[in-house]
Amino acid sequence: MKVLYAKAALYSYAHLEAIAEQIDEIVEKKAFSSSMNFSPALNQFEEIIGLTYQKEIVYALKLCLDAALKKFSDREKDFLDYKYFHLKPKDYYKDFDVSSRGYFRTQVRLAEKFAECLQKAGYSDERFEEECLSVEFFREMLARVKEKENLNRKNKTVQEKEQIKKIKSLIAKNSDKAHGDKLAGASVSA
Repeated sequence: MKVLYAKAALYSYAHLEAIAEQIDEIVEKKAFSSSMNFSPALNQFEEIIGLTYQKEIVYALKLCLDAALKKFSDREKDFLDYKYFHLKPKDYYKDFDVSSRGYFRTQVRLAEKFAECLQKAGYSDERFEEECLSVEFFREMLARVKEKENLNRKNKTVQEKEQIKKIKSLIAKNSDKAHGDKLAGASVSA
């Protein structure tokens, strides 16, 4: 499974129950208002069935995510919670060093591991695209994740260019200093 899809699933995790409840509310409203809706009953029925199918997709994904999360240690779950779920209070993470390279490497590794867990559980790219992306919430979440990834890539490129400029500047300064030292040494020996 693509890591991008796994990240979209992770960001969605904390909201899956609420999404299912919202679908229930929509179905209930459609059922109650059906007497005022003059479209063919078959169309109304198909719409309600479609919503029910979306709810099944949400619950199936939730069950799969719950099973996948059981394969992670408590510490790994803390990392996932910090980045994706936000279920624990902020002060729980006061000692979390989120600016270190180790943090970012851990997040990359965990996202890859999570994608592998979903793949093993039967959530291939095709299944995710066919089922989950039929639900508007998942399409929007995937678009946000893609946007965030692109922004991160651009920021990384800008940072890399700035680092290269700094390195070139240091090399130039050291080169000028070394050249100056040679000239000073040459004038002393002359």
